[in-house]
Amino acid sequence: MKNKGFSLLELLIAAAIVSIIGVLAYPSYLEAVRDGVRSEAQQELLKTAVILERLYSRNGGYPDSDKFEAIPTLENYTFKYEHKNKPNGGANFTSREFLLTASPKSGSIQVSDRCGALTINHIGTQGADANDCW
Repeated sequence: MKNKGFSLLELLIAAAIVSIIGVLAYPSYLEAVRDGVRSEAQQELLKTAVILERLYSRNGGYPDSDKFEAIPTLENYTFKYEHKNKPNGGANFTSREFLLTASPKSGSIQVSDRCGALTINHIGTQGADANDCW
């Protein structure tokens, strides 16, 4: 009588192979997801920098931090705008520099991203907590 199907040993070997492949593939998958989410944050930083440059062109300076309302929102990042180099006693739209920051939200998939916080400033200098993130 011929047995049809799989033996327990064959099933265990197949399960072990699938587990090993899963253990090796899952971190790569998570890194690809983090890269995609980071790209979204980078796009939002660049879009916001363009908005700020338009405001600078029209008004001769960047808006005060509390007056700027075009701060992006993403599920995995918190965005912050800081105006800098404002003359003492200067009115709104007199700041000469800005810094935009996108920080990973706690509890999100980006918390363990190697790049950490992303930044861009008024001259287009892009930064991150690690190299090769932009």
